[in-house]
Amino acid sequence: MNMADRQEGFDGAVKLLLDKFPSRGSLVIMDALWEDGAKYLQQIASVAENWRESQLNQAPLKPTVEFCNLMADCAWFVHDNDAAGILSLVITTGYVAYYRLPDAAKERILEADILLLLCIRHLRAEGDLESAETDGKKSLAIREQLKIPQDLQMTNCYNYIAIALDSQGRHQEAKNLLDKSREILEGHQDEIHLRLLCQNNLNSSRNLFSMHDFKGSEQKLDQALIQATSFKSWYSLAFIHQTKAALYLRWNNPNDASQQVQLARATLEGSVPFASISWISGIVSYRASSVAQRQKDTAAAIDEAKQAVAIARLYKMPPGMGARFEHLLMKAYQMAPETYYEEAEEARQEAQWLRKLLPPGRTDLEDESDGAFEMLVDISVR
Repeated sequence: MNMADRQEGFDGAVKLLLDKFPSRGSLVIMDALWEDGAKYLQQIASVAENWRESQLNQAPLKPTVEFCNLMADCAWFVHDNDAAGILSLVITTGYVAYYRLPDAAKERILEADILLLLCIRHLRAEGDLESAETDGKKSLAIREQLKIPQDLQMTNCYNYIAIALDSQGRHQEAKNLLDKSREILEGHQDEIHLRLLCQNNLNSSRNLFSMHDFKGSEQKLDQALIQATSFKSWYSLAFIHQTKAALYLRWNNPNDASQQVQLARATLEGSVPFASISWISGIVSYRASSVAQRQKDTAAAIDEAKQAVAIARLYKMPPGMGARFEHLLMKAYQMAPETYYEEAEEARQEAQWLRKLLPPGRTDLEDESDGAFEMLVDISVR
């Protein structure tokens, strides 16, 4: 097959997938779209890998705006629920492809979207908080320069920059951005505004309890719960309940935390068939093991931590997240050291191996404290 035919076939596949795959234009992924979009994830991953591999050839495939948009759409689709483990693949491919476009083909709004998705990738996949902040601010700067109406897109930038700042302990700076976002979102009753305001309440709750305002944090989560109930999102409801469980554990209230874990699990089990083994179910199992450890329930602590590790492996979660789950499993086994000494050591070694996969300087392997493992993930799932 000559180069022209290869390019035509590649462009045709990209166009077909772009037409069928959910667009990031709506800014939120409706729950009903997840099953539809999931059907195409492996095909999109194959297209991305095909393009990347071709770049090593003498006659590489050319990037197109459509290809960059497909990579961005896919990255946005999986950024909160990466069931295929492809977030890094698609957004890094889209980033490289965009900057190889001819200058005349480049679109600043697409560049802003890609930079924001790169910010999210730094948060989710690597725990690279400084790079997340940098790319999030680059995306925001482009949007400000364009001077076109895009209030909702601006709230997304504020949101993820705030997560990066909060994760670094710069809580007042994060709060300022979350407040700016709230000013845009409040006063509207349509579903998109409501979903984004729900996300704002979730992030604000994390911000507040990081500043030890537990009551204010609880109030934000109560508001988020009302909003998620109104638009009937099983994912948002489960995430809110597990976040409440985290709050109550920080508040030294394991019984209330246990109730929130049960509500999160009931939400997952009562929704779509795949929800009970979805990405978020791993976070719920992590939280359930943390509760069980606080309640001295060894069997439940081990079982829940094993489920969290299994989900992390199934979905090829980033090494930082996987290491944190393995660390929790080690702690669960250590509740009965006379029975599970070898298992605890195996989990410890697995956690250390996963940490070694992180970029140099991202973590101190000599520090095996809970705090060191907390820093491997962004504040939204701590």
